[in-house]
Amino acid sequence: PALFICLGNRNITPDAVGPIAIDQTLATRHLITQAPEYFGQWRPVAAVHTGVVGSTGVESAELIQALAREIKPAVVIALAARSAARLGKTIQIADTGIIPGSGVGNARAALNQDTLGIPVIAMGVPTVVDAGTLVAELTGRERTGQEELERMMVTPREVDTVVTDIGRVTGCAISLALQEGLALADLELLLS
Repeated sequence: PALFICLGNRNITPDAVGPIAIDQTLATRHLITQAPEYFGQWRPVAAVHTGVVGSTGVESAELIQALAREIKPAVVIALAARSAARLGKTIQIADTGIIPGSGVGNARAALNQDTLGIPVIAMGVPTVVDAGTLVAELTGRERTGQEELERMMVTPREVDTVVTDIGRVTGCAISLALQEGLALADLELLLS
């Protein structure tokens, strides 16, 4: 079984990749138990959007730890950037887990093998870079440590389109990777 966790805030465009991706994810865990004659050969997948602690009052790590006791392994989505050239153009994948919010200076509890007891694959697309990093990159100088620049985030002008497209591509990619033999046309039909 796989637990697909989407991090992020649907109401903040650069942070909405995860919530958009979950809309393109085929959750099958319930289908396998309810209709094994049709779906018994599929991988059981549960898909959850954790929301953000400011809206839910629950840390993503707390929710994921509770779910992980029942469903393993986990796939986690959310990352930020260290280079403007990567914004909306790079899919980052790591098997070391993730610290939600760390890319924007709001680190939360870590999601990794140590904290969850199961393998965690973090996958995400950078959509923001802090202004201090951007200034250092553009000028070729070291970061100055100016707090005003480090508190500002920069995102591409076309972030709405980038986030929508990347969210859809990421969600479909995860679904196709988890369900061997499923074609994109089949997935689109099942999600419609």
